[in-house]
Amino acid sequence: MVEKSINLNSKSVYEIAVIGSIDLSWVAGFGEVDVQPEAIEGRGHHRTLFRIITDQTGLVGLIRQMHGLGIVLLSISQV
Repeated sequence: MVEKSINLNSKSVYEIAVIGSIDLSWVAGFGEVDVQPEAIEGRGHHRTLFRIITDQTGLVGLIRQMHGLGIVLLSISQV
């Protein structure tokens, strides 16, 4: 099995989950993105799950952007 080298400039796919909905324009500038809204059963709210292809710099910028907009971050995973 060949492992992919991870560094600050290598692009990877990240799966990010947030509470509520997001405007695609908020994240589109950070890389190629696929957004999938979902309902959280029994809790009366929803979350948005999206995948984005970006490097580490783009990921940090995206996290800062979401924080500035008051978006609640649930998880980030490299997939």
